[in-house]
Amino acid sequence: MKQRFRYVFWFLLPAAAAGAAGPAYADVTVSGNVSPNNPSDPWDLGSTPLVVSSVDEAGGGSVTVTRRGTLITAGAAVGRALRSTGTVEITGYGSTWTNRGVIEVGFPHASGDVLIRRGARVTTDDLVITVSDLATGDVLVEGYDATLTVREDAYVGQDGSGRLTLRQGARFSSDNTYIGLGACRYCDGTVRVEGSATRWVNTGELAVGGYGNGALLIDRGEVSSVNAEIVGFPDAGASHVNVTGWGGTWTNTGLLRIGDTYSPQEPARSGELTVGAYGTVVTAETEILSDLGLGFIEVGGVHASWINRGDVTILAARAEAPSLLVERGGVVRLGGLLRAATPPGYEDAPYLGPAVRLAGGALIAGAIEVEAGGFELAGGRLDTGSFVGDLANTQAGRLVVGEAHSGTGVAGSYSQGPGAALRIAVAGPGAAPLLQIDGDVILDGALEVRPAGEPVSFEAGDSVVLLGWTGALAGTFAAVDIALPLAPGLAWDTSALYTTGEILVVPAS
Repeated sequence: MKQRFRYVFWFLLPAAAAGAAGPAYADVTVSGNVSPNNPSDPWDLGSTPLVVSSVDEAGGGSVTVTRRGTLITAGAAVGRALRSTGTVEITGYGSTWTNRGVIEVGFPHASGDVLIRRGARVTTDDLVITVSDLATGDVLVEGYDATLTVREDAYVGQDGSGRLTLRQGARFSSDNTYIGLGACRYCDGTVRVEGSATRWVNTGELAVGGYGNGALLIDRGEVSSVNAEIVGFPDAGASHVNVTGWGGTWTNTGLLRIGDTYSPQEPARSGELTVGAYGTVVTAETEILSDLGLGFIEVGGVHASWINRGDVTILAARAEAPSLLVERGGVVRLGGLLRAATPPGYEDAPYLGPAVRLAGGALIAGAIEVEAGGFELAGGRLDTGSFVGDLANTQAGRLVVGEAHSGTGVAGSYSQGPGAALRIAVAGPGAAPLLQIDGDVILDGALEVRPAGEPVSFEAGDSVVLLGWTGALAGTFAAVDIALPLAPGLAWDTSALYTTGEILVVPAS
């Protein structure tokens, strides 16, 4: 009955139909410069591609699908004609656009827009946003259950300036996605994932940058990927990923690769990952390849968090900035080895700064291995099971032992300055050093001894070996604070702290 009413409606209004920019149907309408120009519902174009804005300098064109309308195409070009704009809008629950082949948005000296709103669904084999360095293309997926599905490859800013925006509960599913891949260094692509309940799942390769500038900006949304890389040319603007906002999360279950190095004679490649306030990044394995400090991860801000379950490898040369920077409020948890070294071919290149800088927050790692000068503990909290290299805690940092790991071994020297602290958590009496240093030791600053978990009961004669060292020891702690509870009549004796590294329970004098 409703379908019949629509037919009658258009026959009763011939003047309105004639005055329209193109033929129209109640649920699928076209306006302006569109080919073909004969909509129905469903509108199945068969093997004929849809071209929105098809004639050069003839004005714009648009296709609108609403009220459970259906559009079926075998290829589509949106914003095809010279100096014109093309728009396709799919709106409302039940409204769909299914495309076999590729949807191309934005052509030379033209712009294209695709709008998917309020529960509408668009499915295509491939998606290319901008196909020329003089093109502009935008795809917006907006509102709860608004869904874009790309079965194979999605290119955002293949050339020109391309943007994909997901917000307000939208969904995006893709296989391989390339953001700012670009055939020119001044091409750019940007993907924004905004708002709680907004989700993007990419099951194949995710590349941010390439020959152009790529950006993935996550603000309170969720992104899931398998293997990802962030690489671009710095003169195009650094390719980068930003994750921020409450619930803002990027989870990558495979290898994450940031930056690139070729040789000292080749231009450096850039890549940046920034985790800001309330943002979370979860990864499995990570590689940072940094020349001139152009590849890096920065974690800072209230409740900013990066969790890497496996190893992190940093190959840094001619560093002017750290490749891993942890600042106030940021927490980095690495389940495996954090290794920082010079990449092959750069052995004679001058080293200008630390590859890892802990300035605030916390860095918790299963193990750390660095070259000389490769690690700076400027502030914040360091907790690691082992550290290969000389560990200098001479600024305002805190080395924590016995909390995330049962003990810490340093294969090198350890030095502690007046503004630094060593915090050791004790689970009970023990003869093995909680902090073992295979080298020289220089002490100053504070020693804090605390219970590890629930306080245990100590008796007279019990001892705890806090420190062990194989080289020379110089200096003493400026302050020693032992907060391990004892029964009345007992006290801690620290007289052997600088000879055997132990503290002993004795009768109180």
